[in-house]
Amino acid sequence: VKHDVGKRVWKAFGQIPAILLIVMFHLMIGIPFGVSYFPIGWQEANYASTNEDSADDFVKGTFPLPGKEALGIRMFLFSTFIGQFIFTAMSGFVNPIGLQMVENVPFCHALAQLVIKHQGYGIEALSTLFILFGLSSIIVGIVFLVLGKLNLGRIIYYIPNHVLVGCIAGIGVFLAKTGFEVTMGAVFSVKRIEYHWQQILVVLGFEAGLRLLDILFRDKDGKPKYSLLSPIYFCMITPIFYLILWLLSVDVQDAIDAGYFFPSLQGDDTNLIDEHLIDMWRFIDITTFSWPVLWEAVPTLISLTLFSLIHVPINIPAFALSSNTEVDMNVELVSHGFSNMISGFFGGLQNYMAYTQSVIYDKSGGTGKISGTIVGVATIALFFIGPTVASFIPRCMAGTLLLHVGIDLFLEGVYDSYSKFDMLEYGSVLLIIIVMNIFGMDNAMIAGLLTGAFTFVAQNLAYTNPVRGSMSAATLRSDNRQRTYKARAILEDHITGRSRILVIQFQGHLFFGNVANLTKSTTDILSEQTSDLDKALVVIFDFSLVVGIDSSASQAITKLKNVIRNEYDVELSVFVSGSAEGFPCIYNLSKELKADLEKIDDADEIGCSGDTLTGESMSLLDFPRALSYDTVQAMQCSGSHVSVDLNTALIYAENYLIARQDVAQLENSFGVTNKLSTTSSLLEEREFALRSLINLCPIQAQQDLVETLFSKFEREIYIKDDFIWKQGSASNSIKLLVRGMLVSVLENEAGTFETITVGNTIGELGVIEGVARISTVKCTSEEAIVYSLSVELYEELAESCPKAVRLLDMICISYLSARVQHVSNRVFETRCLPI
Repeated sequence: VKHDVGKRVWKAFGQIPAILLIVMFHLMIGIPFGVSYFPIGWQEANYASTNEDSADDFVKGTFPLPGKEALGIRMFLFSTFIGQFIFTAMSGFVNPIGLQMVENVPFCHALAQLVIKHQGYGIEALSTLFILFGLSSIIVGIVFLVLGKLNLGRIIYYIPNHVLVGCIAGIGVFLAKTGFEVTMGAVFSVKRIEYHWQQILVVLGFEAGLRLLDILFRDKDGKPKYSLLSPIYFCMITPIFYLILWLLSVDVQDAIDAGYFFPSLQGDDTNLIDEHLIDMWRFIDITTFSWPVLWEAVPTLISLTLFSLIHVPINIPAFALSSNTEVDMNVELVSHGFSNMISGFFGGLQNYMAYTQSVIYDKSGGTGKISGTIVGVATIALFFIGPTVASFIPRCMAGTLLLHVGIDLFLEGVYDSYSKFDMLEYGSVLLIIIVMNIFGMDNAMIAGLLTGAFTFVAQNLAYTNPVRGSMSAATLRSDNRQRTYKARAILEDHITGRSRILVIQFQGHLFFGNVANLTKSTTDILSEQTSDLDKALVVIFDFSLVVGIDSSASQAITKLKNVIRNEYDVELSVFVSGSAEGFPCIYNLSKELKADLEKIDDADEIGCSGDTLTGESMSLLDFPRALSYDTVQAMQCSGSHVSVDLNTALIYAENYLIARQDVAQLENSFGVTNKLSTTSSLLEEREFALRSLINLCPIQAQQDLVETLFSKFEREIYIKDDFIWKQGSASNSIKLLVRGMLVSVLENEAGTFETITVGNTIGELGVIEGVARISTVKCTSEEAIVYSLSVELYEELAESCPKAVRLLDMICISYLSARVQHVSNRVFETRCLPI
C-alpha cells in the first residue's frame, strides 16, 4: 500500500512541470488575443485622447469601462477554463487541453462593429455585444451537440478543403495585422507604422530571430527538431526585452511612456479582487439589447458557426494519432457542445480542444482527470491575477506572437498549398483572403461558398466527361442462354443481331453544367454511323455509374430521347437506371422515359398497343424467361424502355431484335415455359426438358446425340429449403432445372448469391473438372423439378458415346464464355475481355 501511495505521489509531482507549462502558455496566449477582442479604435478615454488619429473612419470612440485589455484577457481565460473542465470530464482523451477559439477574433470585431453602428460606444452597446458573444457560443454548442447526438460527425468533412485553406490564410493576414495594431496601440495604416516604426522594428527583429532559429534547427527532412522551440522563445521575449532595456540604460517607466508596454490593465484600481473582476456580467442588461443588431448579425453568426466547426475534425483525429488514443468523434462533438453552451450561457466566447497545447501537455507527462482539473483551477487563478501580470509584459511579446501565428497561417494557405490545388482552387484561396481582409468575414464566407460551388461545376466540366464511352453490343452477352437456334442466329448476324445495339455509358454527376456536353457527345457518337447497315436500331443508355442527376439534366435526357428517335432513326431506346429505386434524381425520369411509345411495321395485326410496355407488363421484362405470348408480341413496339440493370436491358434489346425478324422464335423460347405447370403431364415435362437441353447445346449439335444424352437424366423433386448440395461436397451429378427456382450461395462471402432459373444446367463444371462444389444450392420455390445425370452414368456414357458427353463439355465452355463476356463485366474496368 505504501508503495502504491508513493507511486501516486511521485506521479502527481511528475506532472507539475506539465501543468505549469500549460498555465504559462495560457497567460502567454491570453495576453495578445485578449487585447484583440475589441476594435483598436474603441479605446479608453485616457488613452484615446492621446491617439486621435489612431482609429479608422468607422470605429473611433471611447470604451465605456476602464481596463479594456484586462476585460479581454479575462474573457479568454473564462472560456478557456470552462472548456478545460468540460473536456476533462467528458472527453475520451486522458489529457485534453481546452482553449478559447482564438481564430474567431475577426468575428468578434465584426459583431462589435455592428453593435457600434446601431448603439454607439456606450455601456448599452457593450451589453448587447456580450449577449451576442454568448448567443454565438450557444449556437455553436447546439450545432456541435446535435451533430454528436445524431452521429453526424462526418458531415463536417463536406466543406471544400480549398475554402477552409482560404479562410485560414485570411485569418493569418488578419492576425498579422492585429499584431501590428497591438504593438502600436493604433489602427493599422502606413502613417501609424511610420510613427511607431521603432516598436514595429522590435517586433520584426524578434520575429526574424525566431524564423532564423526555426531554419537552423531542422532535420534532414526539413521538419523542426524541437517542438517547444517557439513556445520557449515567446516566453523568453519578456526577459530579453528587460535585459535590452538594462543594457541600453533605458528606464522602464520611460519605455512605458513611449508605448512599449500595455497601460495598467486593471484601470485605476490595482486590487486583485474588485468590481472590475466581474465586468463580463456586471453590465449585461437584456432590456437594452438591440434586436435590429441581432437581425443584421445573422449572417455573421452563421459564418462564425460554420468556421467554428472546422477545428474539431482537424484537432481530434490529429491528437488521437499523436497520443495513440482511440476516441469517438461524436463523443468529442458532444463535449464541445456542452463546453460552448455553458460558456455562452454566461456570455463567454467559443472554445475547443487545442491540438498544440494538448500535444505539449501529453509529451510533458500530463495525464489524468485530476491533473486536467488542476490546469482548470490554475487558469481560474490567472483569471484573478492575469491582467496584473500582463501589465509587466511588453507589447512586442504580444505583437510577435500574433505576427508569427499570422504568418504561419498565411504561409500554410498560400505557400504550402500551391502545389496541392489546381489553379482554379488556388485562385479561390487568394480570392477568399482578399475578400476577408477588405470586406470582412461575412463576405469571405459567402465568397467561399460561391467559389466552392463554382469550382465544383468547373472541375466537373474540365475533368469529368459525362460520357464514359460507347461500344457495340456485338461482344456483349446477357445471362439468357435459353435461345432457339434461329434466335441465336439472328443475334449473331451482323445485319440483324447484337451489332445493331449501341451501348452508351454515362458517369459522375449529370447537371446543368455538363448536360450540353452530354447531349453533344451522344449525338456525335450517333452521327459517326454513316452506313444504313451499321446504324444502331437499339441504343442502350447506361446510368449505372451516375451518382446524381439534377432537374436540368433530367429534362435534357427526356428531350434527347425524342431527338435520337426522330433524327437518327433509332427504333428503341433502353435506359438503365442502375438501381431498383430508379434514377438518382427527384425528377420522375423513369415515368418520362417510358411514356412515349410507338408501333412499327404491322404491329396492329398482332395486337400491339402503345401502352403495352408501360404499367404492369413492364415488370415482366425484368424476368424475360417467363414472358407471356402477348408480351412477346408487344416486343414489336418501339419507343423507349427503362431497365434496372444492364443485363435486363440487353435481354430486352435482344428480344426486340429477334421479334423484329421472327416473333415466333421468342414464343418457341418462352412459350413452353408458360404452359408447363403443376398439371402438365410427365410427357410435356420431358419435352420441355429436352427442348431446354437442345437450346443449351451448340447450334451444330445433332439432335439424336442430345436425345442420347438426355436419356441418361433422371427425374428428381425437391421442396422449399431443400439443399441440392452444399459447398465443399463432392461433385456427383449434373442437373437441369425444368420447374421452380433454385439459388446458389457462396458460404464464405457476405450475402453473395445468384438465382438459377428454369432451363439452365448446374454442376457440370464440378463433374467435368473433378472438383468439389464451389457453392451451396438450395430450393427457394415451393417445389422444384430437376433432371439429374449422375457421375456414374456420365462416366458410362463417356465410354459408350463420347460424342454425347462432348456436348456437356460444349455447354460448360459456352457457360464460361457467357460469364466472361457478360455485359455486367463492362460496367467497371475489367480484365474479362471477349474470348
